[in-house]
Amino acid sequence: MNTFRIAEEDKEKYIEEAFRNNRFLCMVAAVFCIAIEAFNTVRVLFLSNSGISTLNNRIYFGFYVFLLAASVLYFFFVSMLGKKPDTGNAVCLVYAGIVLLWNTCLNVYDIVRSSRVHVIMAVTMMITFAAIVTARPVYTLINIWINYFIFMMVSSIPLFSGEGFNYTITALISSMISLVGYRRLCIELEQRRQIREIGQKLDERRMWLTREQYELISQNAGFITFQWEPETDRIVFSKNWTEIFEHHNVIPGFLSFVDNSTLIEQEQKRRIRCCIEEIQTGPGYQNLELLLPVKGHIQRWFKVQIVRQSLSSDDQTMCAVGFMNDITEEKERMLNLEKEAAVDSFTGLMNKASIDAYGRNWLRSLSRKGQRLAMLVLDMDDFKNINDTYGHPCGDYVLKQTAELLTEFAPENSKTGRLGGDEFLVLTAVREDESHISKYAEMIVRNVQRIWWNGEDIHASISIGYAVTEPGWSYEKLYKCADEALYTAKKNGKNRVSIVTKANVV
Repeated sequence: MNTFRIAEEDKEKYIEEAFRNNRFLCMVAAVFCIAIEAFNTVRVLFLSNSGISTLNNRIYFGFYVFLLAASVLYFFFVSMLGKKPDTGNAVCLVYAGIVLLWNTCLNVYDIVRSSRVHVIMAVTMMITFAAIVTARPVYTLINIWINYFIFMMVSSIPLFSGEGFNYTITALISSMISLVGYRRLCIELEQRRQIREIGQKLDERRMWLTREQYELISQNAGFITFQWEPETDRIVFSKNWTEIFEHHNVIPGFLSFVDNSTLIEQEQKRRIRCCIEEIQTGPGYQNLELLLPVKGHIQRWFKVQIVRQSLSSDDQTMCAVGFMNDITEEKERMLNLEKEAAVDSFTGLMNKASIDAYGRNWLRSLSRKGQRLAMLVLDMDDFKNINDTYGHPCGDYVLKQTAELLTEFAPENSKTGRLGGDEFLVLTAVREDESHISKYAEMIVRNVQRIWWNGEDIHASISIGYAVTEPGWSYEKLYKCADEALYTAKKNGKNRVSIVTKANVV
């Protein structure tokens, strides 16, 4: 089977599924964009001092109005088309591509205007686009790489700089995510079709499959096949079952066997139970992924697809037939891709999106335990001077050395991340005594000053602001306070640590 090709008979179902997924995602995105850009438009026109009298404000105003208009037009066209999957999905894909391109252009303008490289939003949008948009690879790859070249060329980011290398890796990872997602969809559509065909043949014959027929299906498809009899709760697997699992391929009292197993995890037992109940009383087709113990008590992922088969004209007697195939390698590839997408490939630290998500969840967990979360926001001092004086290789070296220092000296159970450019963030849990945090921050300040390049003191330094949560604080409040402390450290001469205390929290 060509895993990147959809059979002719499955193309209609692919379009329907793609349209359903993309329509929902684009509707959510359009509502969000309309709300945000409407606010931005009002803010520029009525809440800013200069309005649209300056060129910079007019450019930003143009960006806001364009996305607002595109989102409104998307709603109009989708409403006009109704439930026409072909043209409706095309409109969704066009809108998704426009949003991605808009985000790239806005990031490029921010970089050109401020001369400071920030790739976080561009990276986040590219990975999100690749992960959630359902489309053929040619569409996603063209969009990813067009946006990549626009961003790199217009922003004049050197390919082998930290930001350039990081964004290139992101484009490659995004391409892999889109290809793997499309491949999984192709395989799933093909397997659904095979099961439908088998179900139709079974329904026409109204008879039990013989053991020989089961073995023939198993050998040709490469799956483990099985038949479950609800009246006797007996399940019969194809012979290749015994090559993978430790049990005999005929299991009487299947549900009791599952419940009494000490190797199957409780969550997997629950999912098996729910699947059996759905097959008996609900939809005639079930599709689920299970983590099951194989020989040697090793856990592996299996995709299980089951179809209900009536054995009498009154539909009172039935069985269930299905397939199992090992998808462990595919699951591991997806998990590795997700892990790579959460890491800043240049420094090895968590990227902004992943450390922010981790921090929000961590804060909720600590609040329930009566503990607090400390945040340190760090920013290199006069980093542009280092790049201009000693070159980008020196700047890259300083960033990597700083990242290593943050990880090496970090308190136990801390999380370190790179916000982008020369900015970093550290999260750690505290109880009552938080003196170790300031000691850690001071240690980082001292050690950054010791970073030399080719035997020469390049006068590297870093400013740090930190804050610790108080009852009722949100993650955004914590970040705001730590960032304000960083601003104070910069204002007071740089190369120092500033702390937000209860006395100066507004």
